Amino acid sequence: MNNVSFKHYQHLGFNNPYYLKDKLPFIIRKGFSEIINEFDDELEIDPVSVIELLNKNYIFGDRTMIKGIHRTPWQAKPNDNYTKWQFAFPPRHDKKSVNEEEIAIVLFQKICDEIEGYINDKKKVGVLLSGGMDSRMVAGAIDYLIKSGRLKNIDVTGLTWGNDNSRDVVYAKEIATRLGWKWKHYIVGADQLKNNIYETAIHGCEYSPVHLHALPQIRDDNDLDVILAGSYGDSVGRAEYSGKKVTSLSPINKSIRNVAGLVNYNVYKSSLKTIHKDIQDYHLLFPAEETYMQHEMDYELHYMRRMLNPCMELLTEKSQFHQVFTHPDVFGFMWSIDPAKRNDMVYKHMMREFRTDLSDIPWARTGFLYGEFSGTPDSYSKKHHSYNNLINCELLEELNKMINTGHLKHLGLFDMNNINLLIKLMKKYPIGNLYYSEKVIWLASLSLFLEKYTITSLSNQNSSMKKDKIFNRLLLNIEYASSKVKSIIR
Repeated sequence: MNNVSFKHYQHLGFNNPYYLKDKLPFIIRKGFSEIINEFDDELEIDPVSVIELLNKNYIFGDRTMIKGIHRTPWQAKPNDNYTKWQFAFPPRHDKKSVNEEEIAIVLFQKICDEIEGYINDKKKVGVLLSGGMDSRMVAGAIDYLIKSGRLKNIDVTGLTWGNDNSRDVVYAKEIATRLGWKWKHYIVGADQLKNNIYETAIHGCEYSPVHLHALPQIRDDNDLDVILAGSYGDSVGRAEYSGKKVTSLSPINKSIRNVAGLVNYNVYKSSLKTIHKDIQDYHLLFPAEETYMQHEMDYELHYMRRMLNPCMELLTEKSQFHQVFTHPDVFGFMWSIDPAKRNDMVYKHMMREFRTDLSDIPWARTGFLYGEFSGTPDSYSKKHHSYNNLINCELLEELNKMINTGHLKHLGLFDMNNINLLIKLMKKYPIGNLYYSEKVIWLASLSLFLEKYTITSLSNQNSSMKKDKIFNRLLLNIEYASSKVKSIIR
């Protein structure tokens, strides 16, 4: 029986459930382990999903790692007979010129309304709290709702992860203390990161284990009615995606390549057309008037929806979970405004709407007060984790074992010689960023995933590996050496 709720399907933060693509009426299940039990055919890995994830750390469109199992479409719910998708077309973009102070007043009240709807009559509330501005907007709005009497008798707990001396931890603690909230702090060490490998495998291998952070710990350590996050604040409020303004975004499927030569070259080449089709299909469904508008929808429905939401899905296993800034009234309002006006000043003005002043607590991104960019920043660490060091120094041998003793080498999709060469290069010439570490820890999780769900082969293998070996090895050596040089220069 299909009993998955689509109440919030129009919200950007909706956790799209799974369905079997070729079955009518639709069979829809909330979790990956549930939907895979409904799958009658032989389980077959989707090489397109593998290539997309190695490039982006997320999968495009509605794909999963298994052919025939998909996420439900963006902005869609099933009809009454579960035979067709009913799409709610997203709000239109516009270029209204509104001053930042006016935007701030309206946006603040809209997220207050959104939060009030999520919390409703719930009493035990958790907030994912960092030293950034997005979670601060959520915190300020909740405090406003409490002190204005719109929320009564609620117990709020701030939930923070990160290294002890990091800005995120220090500032989050200060915010929680000032608001009179409980505060819990979680550290992600080697044991927790190793556990994330297993969690990733169990939940379908749709993201890198590092992106789970402390979410499994928060899920298991708390008994909360609802947990709120503000992860969409940058994209909705300030029109930024990974620090880049929406008007400067590149096409989301630009420069798809065979990362480090890890995949059979012919499989990679034959997948390219399908990868680009994953993007084009949604363009045809939701066409936009201007390039930046199309890019914004692309980055919301592919990047935010497919990397962030599946990770946060773990929190729905014991509590309700909602992303603030994702109600259609909220992102529709912001999309109607000229992106030049969706800027840092909006948040600066929003803080003036708070009932408790939080503006004197610096911004974790800079170490300065929000809106200031000169002077001497604080002495706390900007980096809140040590994942790269943990992977390279404490877990690499174990990851190597997971990769080489599991089903990965029997799949026929990967160049195992190049994977092992990459691990050797990481041992001998470590790089100070997560780019390659993320690939290796995800491959370890994929190996466990294949074993757990008994996936042993890739059908329609269309070339032998032999003619690719020299090319792939050369590709990896050049690519890795270039990355090492860039890391040293930085």
